[in-house]
Amino acid sequence: MEQNFQNPQILDFEIPDFEDLKLTAVSAKYLKIILFNLGLFSVFLITAAATAFYFFYFNLSLIQIWTIVIGIFLMIAFLFLNMLIGFKFRKYAVREKDLVYQYGWLKRSVIIVPFNRIQHIKVEQGWFSKILGLKSVSVFTAGVSGGDVTVNGLPEDIAEGINHHIRGTISKENLEDEGEA
Repeated sequence: MEQNFQNPQILDFEIPDFEDLKLTAVSAKYLKIILFNLGLFSVFLITAAATAFYFFYFNLSLIQIWTIVIGIFLMIAFLFLNMLIGFKFRKYAVREKDLVYQYGWLKRSVIIVPFNRIQHIKVEQGWFSKILGLKSVSVFTAGVSGGDVTVNGLPEDIAEGINHHIRGTISKENLEDEGEA
């Protein structure tokens, strides 16, 4: 049995440009969820610091106390700014054969998951997401790392549409593969 395997080199000018890809931003309502979670974390952090001050106050100098207070304030402020600025870079695109997800502002990441590599897909909705009418779509691949993608903050109808599109495409490819065998 002879195999005719070819793998020709692609020249630089033949590589598709992802800058031309039209990405869609996640729902602006999702920012409320992010800020709510960050607010809860901030309250927990301030409570933990206040509890530590209560029990260990006698061992700290005034400079140490102010250093800790300013450090906590700066960390919370950085986290809020990071989330606010980074939110506008959370975008996705569903193409004919793959799912593209972009995130991050300090370190921009673009993940492309081909549908034929997806092992399973999950649509989730938390209690706060349910109030806002949002869902998350997670796709899982067989890859070791970096292949799993979760797109949070999608309107319910779009999340279900992506779910049905991916499942339909995978089913269609599986039927075509069985027909060739």
